[in-house]
Amino acid sequence: MTTRLICATAIFTVALAPPAAAQPIASDRLEASMIMVSGKRETIPLVEERLHVTIDGQHATTTLLQAYQHDNAGQIEGQYHLRPGSGSKVEGFAYWNGEQKIVGEVFERGTAKRVYENVTSRRRDPGLLEEAGEGAFAFKVFPINPREKKRVELRWTKWLERRGSTVRYRAPITRMDAEIVVSLTGNVKHVKSATHRLRVETIPGGVRLRSEGDHDARPGELALEWQVVEPEWTPSAYVQAGGKYDGWFALALAAPDLPASAVTAKDVTIVIDRSGSMIGEPMENARAAAADMIRHLDKHDRVNVIAFSDEVDPLFAAPQRLDASTRTNAIGFVERLKDGGGTDIALALKTAIASQDRKPGRPRVIVFMTDGQSEADKALEAAKADTGDVRLFTLGLGKAVNRPLLQRLAAVKRGRFVYIDSASAIGPEVSRLAASISKPLLVDVSVEVEGAHAVRLYPRSLPDLFAQDELRVTGRLRGTGTARFIIKGNLAGKPVSFTRTVDLAKAPGRPWVGRLWAQARIEHLLEELALGAKAPELQEEVLELALAYNFVTPYTAFLAIPESELGDQRGTVEAARERKRQIMADNPDVASLDKARHGPPPPPPPMSLGTTGPMSQPSPTSNGSPGGDADGAADDEEAEVDARRKDMASTADYAPTSMEVQRKRGGCAGCATGGDTSTGALLVLALAGLLRRRRR
Repeated sequence: MTTRLICATAIFTVALAPPAAAQPIASDRLEASMIMVSGKRETIPLVEERLHVTIDGQHATTTLLQAYQHDNAGQIEGQYHLRPGSGSKVEGFAYWNGEQKIVGEVFERGTAKRVYENVTSRRRDPGLLEEAGEGAFAFKVFPINPREKKRVELRWTKWLERRGSTVRYRAPITRMDAEIVVSLTGNVKHVKSATHRLRVETIPGGVRLRSEGDHDARPGELALEWQVVEPEWTPSAYVQAGGKYDGWFALALAAPDLPASAVTAKDVTIVIDRSGSMIGEPMENARAAAADMIRHLDKHDRVNVIAFSDEVDPLFAAPQRLDASTRTNAIGFVERLKDGGGTDIALALKTAIASQDRKPGRPRVIVFMTDGQSEADKALEAAKADTGDVRLFTLGLGKAVNRPLLQRLAAVKRGRFVYIDSASAIGPEVSRLAASISKPLLVDVSVEVEGAHAVRLYPRSLPDLFAQDELRVTGRLRGTGTARFIIKGNLAGKPVSFTRTVDLAKAPGRPWVGRLWAQARIEHLLEELALGAKAPELQEEVLELALAYNFVTPYTAFLAIPESELGDQRGTVEAARERKRQIMADNPDVASLDKARHGPPPPPPPMSLGTTGPMSQPSPTSNGSPGGDADGAADDEEAEVDARRKDMASTADYAPTSMEVQRKRGGCAGCATGGDTSTGALLVLALAGLLRRRRR
């Protein structure tokens, strides 16, 4: 079909969104900076910055290039800190010595550290990048000479969660004159920034946004958001073929935006850990989060509060109607809590479950606030022993959160895990959680595939889909024909299903889908190990997956070192490289991913969308991508250990058939497909700074 560009040339402005109307920026702090660690600890001046982003649907690949100028006397060691946001995975790292680019390689962590320490002891130039906490990475560079401009480059990937029809992207950005380029594929509209005033030009096949003249960009980060143009309850699906090997898929379904009238009265039991391990800021945050949650609840809800350490102290025997008196009593109870004693999560969980009203008709939710420092086995036994329909949401508080336990507890009871690392995160996270539990939309969720065989799906236990929530499933896929990906569940007490049909032979290549699966597999294995699994083969698989897919994990690190500086460590590095080559040879499916990332994929074929049940609606044609069988995917752990899959991938773009660019009220640019919508529109956002960047 012949299509035309609706708007050939146009220029308008994407304004900085007004504070009152703008969505709040997510609470987790982003950072990309370098400090001097030899001598006085101070920030090294950043003199140049470039950010290039490719967003394919909801998967973002970000490359950040920065240059730091050391103007003081003497050699120094620099330490770089990167916080790209929760859920991000670093997949590339490099730095420059003058005009020589030194590209990092992922090695076993112990090997990388030994080589780094040996070479730095000879005052040479390696770089070592490791995980540095929740959603954080760090690396050291030595030496940085006087008046040297040290350039660094990092690449990371992230799945961008969709809330209703809204998707948001954030990245750390420091300089007001930074060069920013964002390419976005998908059916989108109402693209806007809460941090930058942008000038927009249409170009063949897309749009370009530029910062020009005086602008009031907010230092610290770039924030973009847009609306997805799809009917409600439309699954998004993405596939990557594996040739003669198993392929990969990712499937997502976002809950639609809910009107206030759709909120259902519910029972909420807030359980607060007041044990000695919660002393200080975690206890303060728990009190603040619990009080905030109580304030968010509707007057038709019922509430109870249970404090626990090595014993339990419930406010009521069962949840009570939330009138003014009950709300005041509950908040007062929370604000008077003091820390002290041991931690018995199992006892607290049993007490909370036993206090629930078992009569049908009201959702029952337990919100569990703790650092998770307790016996994991007993806590999990308590959760699994309950066969009722209570949903458990766990809030991890503090810097020493037992994330694996809290994630597993929430998964067992079909809830969600939320991490709160600072007081500033309480308001946004509690507000989002309160909105989520206002109504469970799709319950008893399962995923099936017809026309292909889906295996090794993650997560293992599919949660319910709540308001402002998104379900995401990744897995391996066997088949070459037409596949129907079906998400089933119960909506308002009635069975429903939502379908996406994909011609696997014609689907565009998306190597990042394989990496998304590998990331989920690694996270599952790390969770098993953290919960006490005594299986050396699990740790070995984490290591091999990370080496093949270029992931930084607790067992791996990036090492960037000039070949000329290896010295007596050359044999160690060559042995590590040989191990990686052998891993790739043993896993040809992963090697196929590496080949697939070269060159753009073909335009996506039309995909049929189907919805059955009470929410049935017409089936439009749209560019899509694909999804798996959670019920039939409980493969035993031995089979998974035997079959290791890896890759290093990147996203690729395809050209749109047509694009309509509209001026939107409030100064935001909206982009929607026009004409044939069987392929996704390509939106190219080029955001240039108001000052010309320095020439190298």
